[in-house]
Amino acid sequence: MAAKTSAHRLFVVGGTGFVGQAVCHNALSRGWEVVSLSRHGAPARSAIIPPVADTNKGIQWVRGDALKPETYKHHLSGCTAVVHSVGVLMENSYKKLVSIGSSGAVSSQEAATYEKANRDTALSVARAAREVPGMDAFAYMSASDVLPFLDSRYISTKREAENDLIEHRDQMRPIILRPGFIYSSSRPITMPIAASVKAFNAVFHQTPLGCVLKHTPFAKAASPALRRDVLANAIVNAIEDPNVSGILSISDIERLGGGR
Repeated sequence: MAAKTSAHRLFVVGGTGFVGQAVCHNALSRGWEVVSLSRHGAPARSAIIPPVADTNKGIQWVRGDALKPETYKHHLSGCTAVVHSVGVLMENSYKKLVSIGSSGAVSSQEAATYEKANRDTALSVARAAREVPGMDAFAYMSASDVLPFLDSRYISTKREAENDLIEHRDQMRPIILRPGFIYSSSRPITMPIAASVKAFNAVFHQTPLGCVLKHTPFAKAASPALRRDVLANAIVNAIEDPNVSGILSISDIERLGGGR
């Protein structure tokens, strides 16, 4: 796809995070202006993920709270698209609400809930974005239901956010991505997990044991892992293509992220 001019401005909620940084890097490489909203503003040097570090200087870092539009609403002016890339996998985990809240207001244990992190932050930013003239698309990083035994609210809160975006599709084009496990060599801990996912898929689809597993809760885990750069590429490609809208499965993401 053709590179964007500086007239195109992207607002990334969670631009300091694992996926958010990759989205920022991808958009910058195409000529987009990029604004990142996160709890602390600019990331600490130790949190910058290569090769994103080389281009982070082109990002406008905004410190704010996704649940409080008054802390970031003025930064949405001139933006044509939003990416929401934050959330929690485990409630009250070490991650808490990294990248979505201002210090103090949402950093307590009580705040680290699926409802606030996965749903309410997206709904809050979406409502503010709909009021911005020229706003075209809202990309929401949801999830495929691939993790057995995880609290069902992890998925249900994401589905609630999805439904709201779809209900308002006449005001803003919804792009809903449902990846599975995401990995990158820049985060070494994800690599053995991705290898395990690949091995499980081979067992599930290519051995007799797979026939047994199909009738267990583990069947949902038989989905491919996604490279972080493929996901980021798919997000920006989807934003740039006015014909892309609605829910994107893992296979859709792989197709969209395969190249520009």
